[in-house]
Amino acid sequence: MNNDRIERRRLRIMLAIGLAACAVLLAALIPSPFAIERPGPVVNVLGEVQVDDGETGPVITIDDAELFKTGGELNLLTVSILGDPEHPKSWLSLLPALLDPAQRIAPVSEFYPEGLTVEQRTSQNAAYMDSSQMQAAAAAFRWLGEPVPVELSVAAVMEGGPAVGVLQDGDVLRTANGEPVGDFTALRKHVIAAGAGGTLVLGIERDGSEQQVTLMPQLPQGGEEPLIGATIASQYELPSEVDISLSRIGGPSAGLVFALAIVDKLTPGEMLGGQTVSATGTIDGAGNVGAIGGLTQKMWAADRAESDLFLMPMANCGDLPDKRPEGLRIAPVATLDEAIAAVETVADGKEPAGVERCELTG
Repeated sequence: MNNDRIERRRLRIMLAIGLAACAVLLAALIPSPFAIERPGPVVNVLGEVQVDDGETGPVITIDDAELFKTGGELNLLTVSILGDPEHPKSWLSLLPALLDPAQRIAPVSEFYPEGLTVEQRTSQNAAYMDSSQMQAAAAAFRWLGEPVPVELSVAAVMEGGPAVGVLQDGDVLRTANGEPVGDFTALRKHVIAAGAGGTLVLGIERDGSEQQVTLMPQLPQGGEEPLIGATIASQYELPSEVDISLSRIGGPSAGLVFALAIVDKLTPGEMLGGQTVSATGTIDGAGNVGAIGGLTQKMWAADRAESDLFLMPMANCGDLPDKRPEGLRIAPVATLDEAIAAVETVADGKEPAGVERCELTG
């Protein structure tokens, strides 16, 4: 009788082990609708990088300008996304991310909206990177007191938007409601002032001739600010040619770190004072720092890079996680001027304004 009980118990244990093994196997094989967002590579933009021919060269080169010695490290932070519509992650592969505060599990659709392919997202991010580099250079030269003329042109007209039949690809924007538009920020102010359903008169140059067109901005579905339904490209006339060799990294969030690096290279003295600074934030030609995605992951990347200072956009204050790397000095900034001031403060051995700025503005 005892032998029967032992045998039944052994069978139950073996069955339980078998079922658990099957569950693990299924979890390892069945694709999930989720992706993992985690810290990606960190690049010192004051250093060198491997270029296409296999040799190394500086991340940032500036032609026809006097360059000065830099010191310390100025880190560009990235985020890696594991899992996409073509290569979904299994349910089992998600488990480690649950235990790591530096990683986040999110629906694949958050990174790849319906209809957006992996190739299209890569191409989109490359375009964002190119734009951020140009705007960063413009912001840096303007901070240095150099004139940087800009030309706004229509890159694309969005189907079904208010610009259809009014604007055309290649139109150059000169004025808005009779006032010159010197940059994209000025154009946005006029669009917002006109409001949804209001009238916006644009002075444009088309095929070499000047003319005026009228449209009514509209609120996009779920949006809070009116849009004209066109993609506007900004072409800056820089005083020196700037080349940034980071072909494998995309997105707009490196603008701030590029601007800081250009300023450091073009000004006497070592701005960083030998410190390690990591930064993230978009930037426009006027030096305004904008919000980015993946703040938590970039924060942990900065900590792992042993950063003396982590610069983040003020616009991301609402995204600050409760659990943050212990001892990481964080400085939220809204402009390039504030970012430079924070870096110089740390280089002088003092404390910059920290996350308390977020609490004051919240």
